[in-house]
Amino acid sequence: MSESFGSYAFLPWLRQGVARAITSQDGDASVLLRASAHVELTLSGQGLDGSALQAQVARDVELYGPGEVIGIEGRAIVRTDPRPWITNFEPNYLAQIEFYEEDFPWRYTPAAADPSKLRLRPWIALVVLKDTGDPATTEFQDAKAVAGRPLPFIAAKDFATFPPTAELWA
Repeated sequence: MSESFGSYAFLPWLRQGVARAITSQDGDASVLLRASAHVELTLSGQGLDGSALQAQVARDVELYGPGEVIGIEGRAIVRTDPRPWITNFEPNYLAQIEFYEEDFPWRYTPAAADPSKLRLRPWIALVVLKDTGDPATTEFQDAKAVAGRPLPFIAAKDFATFPPTAELWA
């Protein structure tokens, strides 16, 4: 007699709470910055005269999107590889960041997962760029401070070497 065991799948992009109500698909042109979800509430209370009051409220609410994130708390990161200031990292290893909350790279994506393929593009990606010390061959440059950008940032020189956005889910 042969026993079959169930299979497990790790789907870190599964949503919790009101984010489960997001219905717009990835790449939807109507979603620019934030996803919205339809919320219906029934409010009940007691009036000043003692009578029972009840009201139905239905609204579309906007959820936080990638544009609201201006930094990542250091305690949210469990591990990085290579560790900071390591200069002799093996070139055949992959750089990685491990977050305490597994859904963090997908949490602010303003779209729903593709139900047929079970995938969702993350709102954030790890990009590794080479700093050779020579401005002509370095793959990025330090960007100048601009009003409205409170954090330091860099500007990549060639976006053609980045992976296609349709493949970021992988």
